[in-house]
Amino acid sequence: MQDDFEREQVRQAAVRFRVTMRLHQRLQEQLIEQMGMSQSQHRLLMYLYRTDCVPSQTELAHAFEVSTAAIAVALKRLEKSGYIRQGAAINDARYNEIALTDKGLELVQRTNRLFAAADLALFGELTDEELRWEAACEEKMQKTLRALLDGTAELPRVKGIHVRELIAGAEKEEKP
Repeated sequence: MQDDFEREQVRQAAVRFRVTMRLHQRLQEQLIEQMGMSQSQHRLLMYLYRTDCVPSQTELAHAFEVSTAAIAVALKRLEKSGYIRQGAAINDARYNEIALTDKGLELVQRTNRLFAAADLALFGELTDEELRWEAACEEKMQKTLRALLDGTAELPRVKGIHVRELIAGAEKEEKP
């Protein structure tokens, strides 16, 4: 009985965590939309701001897991809005250099201030002790997730069933 209670507590904690993350993401999306920008344009603009090198459209497409055509369209929109400028590279005319304009840099700085304010609102009611506890919990969860992703840890059995058995069962159901 205790085991079921603990699993339910973990399930509820995971649900609360996901809801909090979704709400935080929704707030950020709302702030971006209020600035008159799409999520994909904003992500691209922030990526360009954070990168040390001038990426090619192919590199951007790989980083965002989209087609080079989709990147070309997004860059054109950002350029038309005045957030970036594109021009042939000095060393290779086949290669476009992309740079943030003053307007683009101003938008990035505004975004950073808005997101910082949202984060302050999110964590502002927590005490120093609660913030330290939250940080310790997040670090442990991230360590566990990284180990699961890189294969150095495995998912535990739930009700006596291992994840490999669940995957095998799902694969059997999919096959005709």
